[in-house]
Amino acid sequence: MLKRTLLSLLSLTALGLSGMAHAEWPDKPITWVVPFAAGGPMDIVSRPVAKKMSEILNTPIIVENRPGAGGAVGMDSVARSRPDGYTIGIGSVGTQTIVPNVSKSIKYDPIDSFSNIGLLGRYTNVLLVREKSPNKTVADIVAQSRQADANVTFGSAGNGSSNHLSGELLRALSNGKMTHVPYRGSAPALTDLLAGNTTFMFDTFNTTMTRIQGGSLRALAVTSPKRSPFLPNVPTMDEAGVSGYADAGGELWWGVVGPAKIPPATMDRLNSALREALDSREVQEQLKHQYVEIWSSTPQEFSKVVQTSFQKWKKLVQEAKIEAAD
Repeated sequence: MLKRTLLSLLSLTALGLSGMAHAEWPDKPITWVVPFAAGGPMDIVSRPVAKKMSEILNTPIIVENRPGAGGAVGMDSVARSRPDGYTIGIGSVGTQTIVPNVSKSIKYDPIDSFSNIGLLGRYTNVLLVREKSPNKTVADIVAQSRQADANVTFGSAGNGSSNHLSGELLRALSNGKMTHVPYRGSAPALTDLLAGNTTFMFDTFNTTMTRIQGGSLRALAVTSPKRSPFLPNVPTMDEAGVSGYADAGGELWWGVVGPAKIPPATMDRLNSALREALDSREVQEQLKHQYVEIWSSTPQEFSKVVQTSFQKWKKLVQEAKIEAAD
């Protein structure tokens, strides 16, 4: 009788400890993967959100940069992680829907390899040249690219990144001769643009606005359907003469993802922490200063956005005959 009582107590204790361990998730640091180099748009956006989520979840969130292949290297590492919620990352319209449509070598499936934790925000790309560039308008770049001896180049954060596709779409819609130069992130691509080693580049406001305002970079057009409130005097690509461009450039987003099959309870904690972080005044102020429009969602809403974006970019990539060098 005593033996049975002790066994029952041990079983109940074990069950209680198991339930306590589950209830205490997270009980160790979380890794937040940024699939591009430090100092780039995704890195800058990630850090204040990760910091606030760390405070909410009461556990360290360590941001790790794993650049390469237009974000595919970092996203593949997230997809292959244990689905326990301790490895998450920031994905984008580029990594989740563009790269899979232009690259034949990626190892992850954009729909089935991830748990879509929640959207983070919208962004806009802007076409840039350096201050000393002879190109004053988009039409100047197009005219230059149509010359017999054209040597027009554009940099990007890597094959399949959204700023790569922004350039490829300009090339396809203008029928010009333009050569893509991929880098391991936006920061080194901008460095070469400023040095005059490339002709132009598309990039986000949060990495370029200071240079635009300071005069070292000249903004020629934005990719959004309407003019940006941050650069109201800069035309859209359509206004600049590239008809139909907004169909490709109007929906650019970032979101937080993890490997597929994260347990529902953990997903709920992560989504709740993300939404609370995005609702906080400090994060809203920081993202506003980075020219990012906050876009919060449930995992289900985020999954629908991924599926819709994937089909949209698939159609655009096929029509424009865009391919990335693997």
